[in-house]
Amino acid sequence: MEEAVFLKRENRFIAYVEKNGERIPVHVPNTGRCKELFVPGRKVLLNGAEPGSKRKTAYSLVTVDKDGMWVNIDSQAPNQLVADYLDTSPTLKTFGKIYNYKREVTYGDSRFDFYVEGSEGSGFIEVKGVTLEDKVYARFPDAPTTRGAKHIRELGDFAATGEKAGVFFVVQMKGPVLFSPNDSTDPAFGDELRSAYKKGMEIFVMDTLIEGDHMMINRNVSFELSDPLHLVRAEKRDSETVLSLVRVGREKLKRDGVDQWQGKDPTEGTIVEDILKGHTFIFKDGEDIVATAVLIKGEDPTYSTIDGAWQTSGDYVTIHRSVVSEKYVGKGMGRRMMHRIKLYAATVNVGSIRVDTHEDNKAMRALIEGSGFTYCGIITVADGTKRVAYEWSLK
Repeated sequence: MEEAVFLKRENRFIAYVEKNGERIPVHVPNTGRCKELFVPGRKVLLNGAEPGSKRKTAYSLVTVDKDGMWVNIDSQAPNQLVADYLDTSPTLKTFGKIYNYKREVTYGDSRFDFYVEGSEGSGFIEVKGVTLEDKVYARFPDAPTTRGAKHIRELGDFAATGEKAGVFFVVQMKGPVLFSPNDSTDPAFGDELRSAYKKGMEIFVMDTLIEGDHMMINRNVSFELSDPLHLVRAEKRDSETVLSLVRVGREKLKRDGVDQWQGKDPTEGTIVEDILKGHTFIFKDGEDIVATAVLIKGEDPTYSTIDGAWQTSGDYVTIHRSVVSEKYVGKGMGRRMMHRIKLYAATVNVGSIRVDTHEDNKAMRALIEGSGFTYCGIITVADGTKRVAYEWSLK
């Protein structure tokens, strides 16, 4: 890999960079727009052409430094990254533990990137590379893709017949915490993705660790098939709304036999105080209030002692008193709330998110664990009772 400075994109295939003081043309291995990446003055990494190659350019522009985050733009890289990942025999939802795969498999009039064989069954997987990112929120595509929508539709049709099928979105960078279809650019693709998912097609989203010329798929990225919830800092006028949500949440815990929030805490005074301090947030889907939570950045004294061990040190965001409106329970709002909290945490310069709950609060524990949090141990809260504690690292 050799460094250069981006100057301009000439067309779909050629860009100009400055290397060692010389303006030279380079190949662009991505026909997407990538306009948020190709900014004059940005540092880029180049790959040299293979010896004996008949190419007209000596280099390919493969990686862009986007404000300190390396983004790989090579459209051929995602398939190889997935192949390398499958070589590790991972466990994929629906497919089970992968033990074999074939590349570029034709079925009928279509050709798919992978035919995967696993302990729970076999089927097709199509790969899509993701380079579009804004404030740790990744989306696909960055330009309309009729071919991409066709593949998704066919995979959905396979899934509808009971066959196993999936799409694997490779986020070609390290940093994004949430992925969604880019409906503002290609609503047809988003519609096909949502339809196929409802039919049983699996969606896999993973980010990429990039270190110079070495890349590898790293970890799962949460996905949402609609826009993220709107996050609003609660104000004094919202006090009754928040109090009502907490009251209903307290009653539900009582009905479920969970001894949490059943004493004096949280008091109405504490709830209002957190609103006035700016710690309380409201989550909205359109104009509807669907949830509330207290989000506090900085050290929480309750977490200073743990029977176990935290994953990280340094600043973190703590989640307290998260409640989903009773009207939206069972509709995926808890999961969407956690996704939005991850986006928030990524914008306030912290290394992790911490949360705790009662051991018997099975619904909350399932939500926390399903959102990718790691169990860290047992803490003791102010009233002397024990809580199970979790952490999710942004790194």
